[in-house]
Amino acid sequence: MFRSLLMLFALLVPVAASAADVDHSKFDALLKAHVKGQMLDYAGFVGNADFKAYVEMLEKTDPATLPDDKARLAFWINAYNAHTIAGVLKHWPGITSVGNVYPDFGFFKRADYTVGGKKYALNDIENKVIRPTFKDARIHAALNCASISCPPLAPFAFTAAKLDAQLDQVFTAFANDPQRNQIGADGVKLSEIFNWYGVDFQPSVQAYLAKFVKDEAKKKALTEAKALQFLPYDWNLNKAK
Repeated sequence: MFRSLLMLFALLVPVAASAADVDHSKFDALLKAHVKGQMLDYAGFVGNADFKAYVEMLEKTDPATLPDDKARLAFWINAYNAHTIAGVLKHWPGITSVGNVYPDFGFFKRADYTVGGKKYALNDIENKVIRPTFKDARIHAALNCASISCPPLAPFAFTAAKLDAQLDQVFTAFANDPQRNQIGADGVKLSEIFNWYGVDFQPSVQAYLAKFVKDEAKKKALTEAKALQFLPYDWNLNKAK
């Protein structure tokens, strides 16, 4: 009798998915189809069965069961980006900015998202899980906050097998983006991300960023700059026309 009850309990209670169950291909295909340059076609996610299935997978998968840190970091980056999209869709189609759908940027502070059976706010995923656990500043170019000034959403899902190359790719693109980082002999104006999260960029913002800047003149201007300025942040939705 006791064994029968245990078997029934196991059938009724959802068990977090194991590492073997994690598959980011649905999200990858959606991003490839709907990332339009630096913008996102949110309408393509509305009512999409594959996106619903992917979010449900995130809700059931315990990232602690994943085999290594690369798998866990890829998982959490994808979870942040997918849940950000899901958050926008809650207010679709009238949303114009994630900054004003709730007071005081509540879009990022409300524990509206489930990962591995636990509730998280987007800020929790970024600042209580990803940043302190993995300590990789490149993630700031991988996480997308659904806004114009945020580093563009990558047109692919992150995976353990490709993670280092993918993080290098998105951070290099961000570092050399003249819209988000204006570097020249007349001054250096960087994304506010380097102001908000300056502590993550070691040994300094300038030294870290210089490793990814391709143009030698800009690299010199950056490393020799006496002071950094930061560009105003555009919180308008990164919606494709």
